[in-house]
Amino acid sequence: MKKRLAVIGGGVSGVTLARLVQGSFNVTIFERESSLLQKLLRTGNGRANIYNRNIHSFAYNDEHFLSEHLPHIVKTLDDLFSAFNIVTYTDTEGRVYPYSRSAKALRALLIKDLKAEVKLEHNVEEIVKVRDKYKVDGEEFDAVALTMGSSAGLFKYPLDNGNAALLSALDLETTALVPTIKTIKVKENLKRIEHERITARVTLMDDENVIASDVGEVLFKKDGLSGIVSFILSSYLEWAVVRYPKRNYYLTLDLMPEFSARYTAEIIKTTDDLDNVFSPNISHYLKGRNEPLLDRVKALTFTPIPKNNPENTSAMHGGIKLSKLNTDFEVRESPNLFALGEVINIDGICGGYNLAFAFYSAKVVSDALLRKL
Repeated sequence: MKKRLAVIGGGVSGVTLARLVQGSFNVTIFERESSLLQKLLRTGNGRANIYNRNIHSFAYNDEHFLSEHLPHIVKTLDDLFSAFNIVTYTDTEGRVYPYSRSAKALRALLIKDLKAEVKLEHNVEEIVKVRDKYKVDGEEFDAVALTMGSSAGLFKYPLDNGNAALLSALDLETTALVPTIKTIKVKENLKRIEHERITARVTLMDDENVIASDVGEVLFKKDGLSGIVSFILSSYLEWAVVRYPKRNYYLTLDLMPEFSARYTAEIIKTTDDLDNVFSPNISHYLKGRNEPLLDRVKALTFTPIPKNNPENTSAMHGGIKLSKLNTDFEVRESPNLFALGEVINIDGICGGYNLAFAFYSAKVVSDALLRKL
């Protein structure tokens, strides 16, 4: 008889793992929602940015833990989607999408060939180790995979996603959860330029160092900075604050990143010249700032407020401590208990890196399970 695998969570990691081992295991997926892969539908603005070809160490919060995996992620995912007969498309930034550019279509393809028992609207209350097996709400399994997604963007759940008691009962220590990939809230009042957009170089720094810098479109909210470049830097901000909570952090915007400071100074010599370059609202806002004129354009400074949870939060930093896991994502002190995807303390920046890890960790765990047969 086939061994039995319980998959706790019907997100990307859970469904992918089930697909990969369903020929060798009898798989049961426990999902508390009314359908599988619900969060996938929101990724990439509904287009499903499934991974990124520019995988690098600084795209994730823990370079050390992933060091042996990073060189293999892209090739593994190329092979995985080929095996699933899912055609992909890569844009000029290296972001990979299903060729349909449709998260809804991708969801249908992932579910179509799924051969697992699926228990929807089932919130797992108890997992107990009994000798060399596990009982999930009283049902016996040979192995368990914890693939519970994060609560990012799901305000009906607390930050711990309702999993704290379950993980604690399994003796799985967790780190604090912090929302990432989101609008960066700032202390300054941006009501005057709310809804304005501008392409800028945004640089995150502390008292001594530049932490990260990127160029992209910034969308001003009344109390924060949004847009892809802000989503990327929000992760670096939260990672830095977790490591060094007592430091002061700043964001600077170069509003004319194409031009040198010297050339910019030739274009903007007085505040009246701001009207020649920027929209009326942005020009008015800059005229009201107190910094030297060139700094207002080339190093406009904001003070970020970390650890907030806006509606557009897309990921969560924190989770099961990596010291609890081996490199196959198996719990060191509990054979045949695996933790993967968002439930562990690995998160990446905006751009397909989190879905990449979700798919990739499922492949790693599937290989580990199949080796055990």
